[in-house]
Amino acid sequence: MSDDVATPAQVLSTNIFDSAAEAIEAIGAADVLGLGVRVSNRLVQDEESDDTLVEEWIVELLTSVPTVDEE
Repeated sequence: MSDDVATPAQVLSTNIFDSAAEAIEAIGAADVLGLGVRVSNRLVQDEESDDTLVEEWIVELLTSVPTVDEE
């Protein structure tokens, strides 16, 4: 058994996008740069309407690809 301890990926930046297409573009750019990503989405209240929810995509750029243990 190895005594090596994996260093968790550090968050470089957190970016919020209004559409999945914009999030996918950011993920592709991170891949080209060899960065890891963590992606999630959420519903938030629309700034223009109190009755409407809109979806936001959150893309965190990481120093490396996260492992399953880091999720």
